[in-house]
Amino acid sequence: MAETKIHEFSIAERDRRWSKIRAKMAQGGLDCLIIRGISSKWDSGIANIRYVSQIGGNGEEAMAVFPKSGDPIILVWSPTQLEWWPTAQSWVKDIRLGVPDWGEKIAAIVKDIGFARGRIGVVGIGGRTGAGKVMSYEIYKTILDSLPDATFVPASRLMEEVRIVKSPEEIAFLEKSAALCDTGINAMLATAKPGKMAHEVYGEILGSIFKAGGESPMFLMYEADREPRHALRFPSNRTLESGYMILQEISPKYAGYWSQAMVPVSLGKPKQIYLDLTEVTVAAYNNALKMCRPGVSARQLAEAINGPIVQAGHMWLRSQWQGLGLEQIEGPSDTHTGAAASDEEAGELLEEGMVLGLQPMAGTKDGRYGVQIGDTVVVTKNGARRLGKSEMKFYVL
Repeated sequence: MAETKIHEFSIAERDRRWSKIRAKMAQGGLDCLIIRGISSKWDSGIANIRYVSQIGGNGEEAMAVFPKSGDPIILVWSPTQLEWWPTAQSWVKDIRLGVPDWGEKIAAIVKDIGFARGRIGVVGIGGRTGAGKVMSYEIYKTILDSLPDATFVPASRLMEEVRIVKSPEEIAFLEKSAALCDTGINAMLATAKPGKMAHEVYGEILGSIFKAGGESPMFLMYEADREPRHALRFPSNRTLESGYMILQEISPKYAGYWSQAMVPVSLGKPKQIYLDLTEVTVAAYNNALKMCRPGVSARQLAEAINGPIVQAGHMWLRSQWQGLGLEQIEGPSDTHTGAAASDEEAGELLEEGMVLGLQPMAGTKDGRYGVQIGDTVVVTKNGARRLGKSEMKFYVL
């Protein structure tokens, strides 16, 4: 077996995370957690498993039993992974095979550690983010049927609350992720020219990031057209010509940690409307930078971003900012297309150590034109600190 190591965090970071989780468990009177992780949303669905064990990525599926004391037990999906993961990381030692009967094996572990009548938190139901909703009905029903004397409560929110503020080690990984955004932008700017196929530029963005150490899969929305309004899921087979615009959202990850950046690009002189929209989105982005400080509410941040757009008479099609970490969208975030943060999150306050993807969009009210600009920042006690280095502007090639 090849001795391939993942990009590891320290044992001190592991202990910090486990202590925070167990403090939350104690508040809820929980004896253990059952955690489910799958490869949904570009592997964001395994965020909670990865947070407690470092196990995840490249389509991994896993489950964990995390007790209130002692080491967690991890189940993985493949015999080859069962052989590899103990050597690839140093956080967890007890790694077992989960297939084909995940639920039965989890229930057996819970019985073995003495919590057949315990109060058990389930991470995979009841969450706000995607990773908190990945528990399958079949597995959960098997667990419930196998542990009839246990009490089960949703615990996805517990993990979301623990993960929302990043440690210095996590922020260092996020900075490396943000550097991959810069790599992708530079590759796009170097490749995009008349005569190139639109999907060739798309491929250069992806290839440059993976060559620089990015983790697969990553998230890339991209559109090349004369009048785009929003980046799309897939590139076209068009041949680029003078006058084409490229809109994109480049979201790589490093060791599971997501970042993002997006800048408008034009091959030759752009239409004036795109320059006008960019001026508005840059103003919205700069407002957000000033507002990203501890104690500011989600609603205040949303209103700061959307203010210049509303004043200019424009609209937007999607959320204007989001939390980033082991999920591509996590808390806190602006989860709608209205004028401020959703009611549930409106009062949530920014804290030092939160990492946000700022992505203000301005579009014409007829829906014909649109521009988005933004990148990744960390909230510090002195305000926002950008993690990337690309200039937030309109790039004319």
